[in-house]
Amino acid sequence: MQKRDRKIRRIAAVQARLHRIAEWQLMECQARENQLEEKQRLILEGFNDESKLPDLAVQTASQSLRAASIEQGVVAKTRERLAAHARDEGRKLKHALKMVKSAVGRTVRADEKRVLEDEVDKAVRRSIEGG
Repeated sequence: MQKRDRKIRRIAAVQARLHRIAEWQLMECQARENQLEEKQRLILEGFNDESKLPDLAVQTASQSLRAASIEQGVVAKTRERLAAHARDEGRKLKHALKMVKSAVGRTVRADEKRVLEDEVDKAVRRSIEGG
């Protein structure tokens, strides 16, 4: 029984690590998305500036804005995929923790049963010896 309990605890530990990694990847993706939004905002502020920008600067800024927009779409899809993955890992972690709780409960019940049997055996021996 102890070997099985150790295995279940190892599974839970690995699952917890996988869940943390999935959450970390999601946070990285969200940070990248925020960076792209900030980049787009700065480019748009440049367009809205009252001073007239040279045509070459406008063209470059326009291309940068388009590239940032495309990359943001890719990052958004990646974020959705990573969020689903993080949810899956969280679900698996919850299941592994339930397995650990169940294994601990079985171990406790087995220990209690063993203690009870020992006490009954002692009581029977005392009654036979005393009796």
